[in-house]
Amino acid sequence: MAPIRAATITVLAVTGAIAAGCAARPAPIAGPPLAEFCLEAQRVIVRTDVRPALVLHKDFDAFVKSKAGIEPLTIQQYIWYEDDDPARPVMVSCKLKSADHLNDALGAGTSGGDGRCQDMNRLTYDRVRAALGAENVATVAFDPAEEVRNEANPGMTGPDWLRPYQITTRNASGTLELHSKGFRVDWLDPRFAAMPARFRGVQYCHLVAPEYLARLVTGKARPGLVVGRDVVAAAPPDAPVSPPHGGN
Repeated sequence: MAPIRAATITVLAVTGAIAAGCAARPAPIAGPPLAEFCLEAQRVIVRTDVRPALVLHKDFDAFVKSKAGIEPLTIQQYIWYEDDDPARPVMVSCKLKSADHLNDALGAGTSGGDGRCQDMNRLTYDRVRAALGAENVATVAFDPAEEVRNEANPGMTGPDWLRPYQITTRNASGTLELHSKGFRVDWLDPRFAAMPARFRGVQYCHLVAPEYLARLVTGKARPGLVVGRDVVAAAPPDAPVSPPHGGN
């Protein structure tokens, strides 16, 4: 594979500074430690009880080059921080295995079928509401049109996934909106059968970090945060478009 270069900007606040009081710690939120967040994302989004090995990347370039694998069953995780402050995680990126690959390799019924990235975001929101009290948190809307396929440009799905995007916004009615960003390349999709195995059978998701969501719904953070990095694969100008793959 061609080498990958990542831009230096990780997180940009585009609608203003964090509101006063952001340093206050929220009440404990149920759920896994953030360092194991993608393990639960695999369970919730891919609807499986099979527990994979998890690789937690602190280096972005290493995460870009990593792949979710089936032998051994392995998934990948990267945590994004606001202003590179480890006390303020805002997003967790997960490279998961797809339902059809689990069922094909480990037996029918291993997975109940692929869900959506927002399934994990909804669970995180429910836990925040339970921890802080429903009456104390803002209502959050989840994008009902979320799609995990990029039919228009499948050859650039990986770089598109990593490109900066707004994880939170406020709609015209004033409701907070939470946006996930993901894609899936099914293991058994005949369109990709000729591609190397490491690029297939994957579902990737950008997911909100519980700590950031708690700050957001209590007014201690403002919507409009942009998270992500541009990655550029070094290749000759006449090189063919790369096949669909996960992040590099």
